[in-house]
Amino acid sequence: MKNKINIAYIISMKTGIARFIYRELEEIEKRGFSISIFSTKYNNNSTYLPKDNWFHYNFNKYLALMKQPIYFLKYPKKYLELLFEAIKSKSLIDFILANEFSSIMLKRKINRIHCHFGDHKLFIGYYCKKILGVPLTVTIHAIELYQNPNVGMFKKALSYCDKIIAISDYNKKYLVDNFNADPKKIEVIRLFVDTKKNQSVNLKKILVVGCFEERKGYDTLLKAVSLLKRDDFVLWIVGQGYLPVKEWAKELKIDDKIKFFDQLHADILDILFHSCDFFVLPSKTVKVKKGIDAEGIPVVLMEAMAIGKPIISTKHRGIPELVEKILVKENDANELAKAINYLLDNPQLYEKMGIRNVRIINKKYSPKNIEKLIGVFND
Repeated sequence: MKNKINIAYIISMKTGIARFIYRELEEIEKRGFSISIFSTKYNNNSTYLPKDNWFHYNFNKYLALMKQPIYFLKYPKKYLELLFEAIKSKSLIDFILANEFSSIMLKRKINRIHCHFGDHKLFIGYYCKKILGVPLTVTIHAIELYQNPNVGMFKKALSYCDKIIAISDYNKKYLVDNFNADPKKIEVIRLFVDTKKNQSVNLKKILVVGCFEERKGYDTLLKAVSLLKRDDFVLWIVGQGYLPVKEWAKELKIDDKIKFFDQLHADILDILFHSCDFFVLPSKTVKVKKGIDAEGIPVVLMEAMAIGKPIISTKHRGIPELVEKILVKENDANELAKAINYLLDNPQLYEKMGIRNVRIINKKYSPKNIEKLIGVFND
């Protein structure tokens, strides 16, 4: 590659980066491309978010609107020409955002624009190319073929693209037959999955479920994970709250070993419980203004044990009444790291520990306990 390509991806991140786009970005980055992401929508509570070294620009619509006079003064003739075109083609919002995006692209020295989906992302890309004069490509999927928000603009933008990527032969034919796309510009490039053995299949899955509160011990857990000098596991964290747990993970440079799931429906959470190898919850006592904050006996421990999962927790309040093994001291990242290492190194123990935990639940924490509560009500 003679000259490094700085490529701008225009995508929607309404639910984060689509997994297939994320894979594409990773592979492109490996091949020496510099990546800049321009999102038309953004949700920072999603699973797939831009890596730290990927430039990401999420516009402010009010600021973009207020800056239009600045863009007019920079290139008045071109601005007016494109403005009239945008009004005529009912793509004014796309034009406004393109001015904002292109100003950032210019600073980033972008020399290629790629859009995923031929809707508003492509329309913005069309105007960006008009402003910057850099090559424009688009990957066409499906919804834009059948429910395009602006068919006229779609046809115009397609004709202005340097290359059109169709993900199937059918889509290529559909583009030619229904939108008069130039077949010479269309290249069928199918989406891909990792054809190598999926590494995540071999990773041990460690699950923690709990609100981002101090008593849950997330700070201790993340410190313990940072002490694990190994790459054969992934930590699944399900929770939300006031503590900046995601930021802590980045600061400790272990965010690549963690998958955050935020709040999940109970049915989805059950899938994670069944899929994990073992469960960790390093609960601890916390000093607060009115005294202390602490756990009772966390129900998530019971749920994991009922499914037959090994447990690592702490010698905290009522937890030893439930969990026999493995318990460590509160606030002790080193001891917690040793316990996690122990289970990672001894998967042959999982079944035995799980069976014991199921027996504990059946004996002391089963639905039979409701009969005692009913007895109280009947007194």
